[in-house]
Amino acid sequence: MLAHFIDSKAFQCGYFRDRESLFEEYLLEDISEIEFEYLLAHGMRHFGDYFFRPRCRNCALCIPIRLRVERFQTNRSQRRALKAGKALTVRVGEPRYSAEKFHIYLEHKNRFQPLKDDVEDEQNFRLSFYVNMPFGLEFEYYLDGKLVGAALADRTKNTFSAIYTFYRLTDPQISLGTFSILQQIEFCRRKDVKYFYLGYYIPGNPSLMYKANFRPNEVYFDNQWRPFHNARGDRLIPDEHLAWKNTEFLVKALPRSS
Repeated sequence: MLAHFIDSKAFQCGYFRDRESLFEEYLLEDISEIEFEYLLAHGMRHFGDYFFRPRCRNCALCIPIRLRVERFQTNRSQRRALKAGKALTVRVGEPRYSAEKFHIYLEHKNRFQPLKDDVEDEQNFRLSFYVNMPFGLEFEYYLDGKLVGAALADRTKNTFSAIYTFYRLTDPQISLGTFSILQQIEFCRRKDVKYFYLGYYIPGNPSLMYKANFRPNEVYFDNQWRPFHNARGDRLIPDEHLAWKNTEFLVKALPRSS
């Protein structure tokens, strides 16, 4: 693995107006599958070759969350989403950029206030989701032969990481976001993938709390993964006890030889 270290600067948090974000961040090249799985297991996320994880000074609410695929159980609303989504055609393959996908992405993010300052131009969109993706995978969703959404992900032998899903609002009965995650989990089952990473859960943030509905799940803090919800939905750790304080640098430079 070749690492380019970034001198990180604080910036306006996209989830809380009264806070600043600070990342531990790198540009990483030539990552092996084992190295990539290690990064995911320690809370790292990425867009293209840009890798990051929170290192905020006065907030510790971005909590990595994942599933053990073999233990996952659908709930009633998820089964409804699967039934409603039968009208969709799903295609899985390598990530393929298109201008149409960029326009769907813009429509999607404009519906969510926290995404207003996210990737804005076509070049950044392409670099974030369709370039330098050695483990990349894309799910495309079609309704009546027309592309209505896509989901970008990473897949290794043991892990699957959901990166980003964007879609058009179509039939109000179809919950495409939920349907997409369920399709990805089923893909993992067929491929015997062990862990499904959902990104960050943020207590109290309505746009990210849906991740806890996929159960049973685990959260990462104090340098270990802990059970968060069981299959019935019982909360095993109260939100007020959740805090991931990242105090270490995951990627370290090798000492210079004399």
